[in-house]
Amino acid sequence: MINNLTVYPIRIMVIYFVIVNTIAIYLFPGGSLYDPTLTSYSFSENFFSDLGVYETVSGEQNFLSCFLFNSTLVMMGFACLSFILVPRLFKDNKISYVCATIGSYIAMLSGLSFLGVGLTPADLYFHEHVFFVIVGFRSMVPAMVFLTLAFFFSPVSNKYTVASVLFLLSITLYAFFETSDPPDVSPRENLELFKESVSYNRMVISVIAQKVITLISFVSFFVFTYGFYQLSLLKK
Repeated sequence: MINNLTVYPIRIMVIYFVIVNTIAIYLFPGGSLYDPTLTSYSFSENFFSDLGVYETVSGEQNFLSCFLFNSTLVMMGFACLSFILVPRLFKDNKISYVCATIGSYIAMLSGLSFLGVGLTPADLYFHEHVFFVIVGFRSMVPAMVFLTLAFFFSPVSNKYTVASVLFLLSITLYAFFETSDPPDVSPRENLELFKESVSYNRMVISVIAQKVITLISFVSFFVFTYGFYQLSLLKK
C-alpha cells in the first residue's frame, strides 16, 4: 500500500503535466515579451509560466491555457505531499532514514512552492510568482542532497544514486545561474525597463534552460519512483 501511495502520485503528476501542457501550448494565443505579434507558443521565447497568465502580452484573454497550466502546478504541489511516505521505505538503514526524512520534507516544501507558482499568475502577481519559483527550485537542491545520501546508504541499486547525483548537479546549476539575479521590475508594469535589465539573448537562454531542467526533473523523479518501488519490495 505504501509503495502505491508513494509511486503513483508522482508518476500521474508527470504524465498529467506533459499531456495537459501539450494541450495548453496548442491553445495558447501567442505573444512573448520581445514579440507580442507571435500567434503561437514559442519554445525559445515563451516561459512555461507564460501559459499561466490570465492575459497575454498582446492583450488576448488566455483562460483555457491559464487554467490547464496552473492546474498542473497545483497537482504537482499535492503530488509532492506523497513524499511524506518516502522515509518509511528507507527504515532498514538509520542514516538513509534520517536523510530521507529531511530530504522528503524539503521536497514537499518545494512542491508546495510550485503550487504557489500556479496560484500566482505572472501577469497578476509577478513578484509573488517569482518568489515561489525561486523557493521551489532552490529548496530542491538541499532536498536532493539528502535524498541522494538516502539512496547511497540504502540497499537498492547504485543506479538510483547516480541518477540522484546527476539531477542534483543539474538542479544546483540551474538554481545558481537562473534564480540568483531575479528581475526587480514586472514586465507588465514597465516593459522597457525590464528589457534594459534582461536582454533578448539572456531571456532565450533562461527560457531554454527552464525547459531543459523541467525535462531532467520529471525524468529523474520518474526514475526515483522505481527506486522507491524496489525498496518497498525489499521490505516484504
